[in-house]
Amino acid sequence: MGIKTALITGANAGIGLATARALAQRSFDLVLLCRNEQKGKEAQAEVRKANPAVRVDLLTVDLANAESVRQTAEKIKQDYKRLDVLINNAGYTPATIEFTPDGIEKSFYASHIGHFVLTYHLLDLLKQTASETGDVRIISLSSGAHVMGQKARFFRHIDNLSTWKAYGDDKLANLLFARAAAKQLTGTGITSYSVHPGAVRTNFGSDTSGVIGQVFRLARPLMRTPEEGAQTSVFLASAPLKLIGEQNNGAYFVDSQPKKPANRDVNDQNADWLWERSLAYV
Repeated sequence: MGIKTALITGANAGIGLATARALAQRSFDLVLLCRNEQKGKEAQAEVRKANPAVRVDLLTVDLANAESVRQTAEKIKQDYKRLDVLINNAGYTPATIEFTPDGIEKSFYASHIGHFVLTYHLLDLLKQTASETGDVRIISLSSGAHVMGQKARFFRHIDNLSTWKAYGDDKLANLLFARAAAKQLTGTGITSYSVHPGAVRTNFGSDTSGVIGQVFRLARPLMRTPEEGAQTSVFLASAPLKLIGEQNNGAYFVDSQPKKPANRDVNDQNADWLWERSLAYV
């Protein structure tokens, strides 16, 4: 059994899988949350090879469906007595703009709302663990693409929304959520961070059409490996808090260092607004 337990969403490929392998090697027990069960089982077997001594469990969840998220969170609370690290890693760039039945752009729902609902319903378990250890962490995968995001577009049905603006909105929301969580959970022993993994050689953008898709395909050999992209997530999950810096709770990290976000919409007022607005989906 591992020294700590970490839960990772979107752990079946790319940065999520690389993060899971690295944490297994650091003697973490892992809970992998994946949308596709078969791909999840393949990832589970791969992570187990990284360290056969740790526990590696698999759960399936659809982050674009709040009821699926709630059911999964309840199962986690029933089956696990501790959760030291929650890594909200899953996300994607939409190939086309789609909306959920309640009018929310689908990638925003999966990337932000699904993770908000999951985190909120796991707070009791996270707080319980923090009361025993004094050190629980929530890590949200954002991106330098947050610069393209606008808070004014959040939760709105915009028919002419481009896929890149949608992706920017997702990443801005991830960053603001991490900032809000740090404030909301002050004094509980839970810290929260957001991460830019860099331009990583994954399936990201592989189904993007046109000139932008071509640029992605040409640039892929120059991009970071998933292992390199996972380094900041692994650092924030496993390094002593003293190395991360107590003053950096809620911060945005790039290459394992705090960095000022490049978007005027990143402020405490918008972070608080996003938290309150997202409660409607809990």
